Amino acid sequence: MCFGGGGGDGGAAQARADEEARQARIKQGVSNVDKTFSKFDDNYYNQRGLAYQNYANPQLENQYKQMSNNLAFSLARSGNTNSSEQARQSGILQADNAFGRQQIADQSIAEQQKARQLVEENRNSLINQLQATSNPSLAAAGSERQAAALAMQPAFSPIGNLFNNTTAVLGNAYQAGAYSNGPGVNPYKQYFGFGGPNTSGNKVIS
Repeated sequence: MCFGGGGGDGGAAQARADEEARQARIKQGVSNVDKTFSKFDDNYYNQRGLAYQNYANPQLENQYKQMSNNLAFSLARSGNTNSSEQARQSGILQADNAFGRQQIADQSIAEQQKARQLVEENRNSLINQLQATSNPSLAAAGSERQAAALAMQPAFSPIGNLFNNTTAVLGNAYQAGAYSNGPGVNPYKQYFGFGGPNTSGNKVIS
């Protein structure tokens, strides 16, 4: 006696066809997502790193100028201009400046990595949603929204004080009384043009 029905395969053929159609929709959805996210390439991440350097380096330069002027003030008021102490403290300033530039370079790479990670997290989220819904149109719309949001990169955080060693030197000089009136006051005033014309601009200890 034969018991049969529905094509004789229990609906397996239809299930295979449905799954193939689902996988085709998913494939199309992935293609839509990848096309939208193609703008986030190596050049995009490099530009993000460059943007951070353009943001941070002027701040470092301002800190350097301020510390350089403060150091000149300290040295002049303590009578140590053109001395071995000037060379020592200037060396600390230059070392802090070099360290600050390296910190900024390292952070620019970190900003690139953060941007790349954020893009990948959003792309993976869209793919996971696509796997669950097998709806390429929904994935395409979602990828457009996410890409637009990602293009509006968050603002960078201001850099902190990158001249900690120089700050310590100046603090020690202050505690030692180097800021009291001393033999270097007049040279300091001449150096910065106090009490007279100054045509030399900002001074930097080199």
